Amino acid sequence: MTRRLKSLTGLFAGILVVATLGACGSEGGDPAGGDELDTVTFALSAPSWNSGYTTLAVPEAEGYFKDEGLDVKVQLFPSGTQSAQQLAAGGADIGLMTGEPVAIGHAKNLGLVYFASYYPHWIYSLQLPQGSDVRSIADLEGKKIGVTAVASSGGTFARTAMELNGMSENAASLVPIGAGAQQINAIKSGQVDALALWDTQYAIVEDSGIELTPLPVPQTASIWGGGFAATQKTIDERKDVLERFGRAIAKGFAFAQANPEAAIRDLWKLHPEARGTGPEKDAMASQVKILQVRLADQGVEDDDWGRIDPKAATGMVEFMASAGLVGKAFPATEIYTTDLLDAINDFSYDDIRKQAKDAS
Repeated sequence: MTRRLKSLTGLFAGILVVATLGACGSEGGDPAGGDELDTVTFALSAPSWNSGYTTLAVPEAEGYFKDEGLDVKVQLFPSGTQSAQQLAAGGADIGLMTGEPVAIGHAKNLGLVYFASYYPHWIYSLQLPQGSDVRSIADLEGKKIGVTAVASSGGTFARTAMELNGMSENAASLVPIGAGAQQINAIKSGQVDALALWDTQYAIVEDSGIELTPLPVPQTASIWGGGFAATQKTIDERKDVLERFGRAIAKGFAFAQANPEAAIRDLWKLHPEARGTGPEKDAMASQVKILQVRLADQGVEDDDWGRIDPKAATGMVEFMASAGLVGKAFPATEIYTTDLLDAINDFSYDDIRKQAKDAS
């Protein structure tokens, strides 16, 4: 077992001790249409709100959560590992995360299972800011790689990419550069030679005027990225609640695709800090471009959001096994289910699109 696998699995070691201490949302409540709302605690693996998460703000702003009989409490966590810990310990009902925490948790018998996709493709990659003298993964030796946090999935990916390509996982230093203005300033000032971020973060960086060049990691081509997860216990006991949550999210995607600008305004209404500074016209144009990254390949055009491609999911597990993130490969179906997706997509996409187009 590599040191990286030991350290990653160690992050989960204390979870089982405290797993019974958390209270996982409300157990009762009336279904959609009742007087009371079911409380759902949602762990979002993000350092802050930005336009990449617009589709998660729309269901609250447009009342889709309430229409589904839900009161959703969103909690931000800087990494998927921490969101997975919350799920396993009972501190959250649903978490949004990439593949590593759930696959690693599988080996620890944490029982985390995806029930809908959010990242149809692997979102992490290595990119080079302008001025970097790195030309290949081998050139990362002794360099500094910018990540949102050292314990982030981006950091894990950077170490994995180096090891898979014949280098030590510690060949380069990971430099936490946060998000937002702090991140942009760190890149522009030359504090890092490469970046290990995710797709919408790169869109934000490029929108700030920084030119980026991809540094390909061939092992991650055509693999699934992850999505919404819960414990198997929550899926068994609160399936209807998860279906209603997923349906509200699917409506948010349909709305955002039909009218991206109205969706961005929903984000700004709930999280004004996400707007940034400068003229509204410029902010809107740049943030719509970032939102479009997340809207791509979601299945919304076919009225079929959230599907999980079996081949891509298997590829994700095999990638993590080859990287030493999990001890051995296992059937990907052990960490995802498609049983909720028919109910999640059981609404009129056309009605949502009409509502979005009529929005100011």
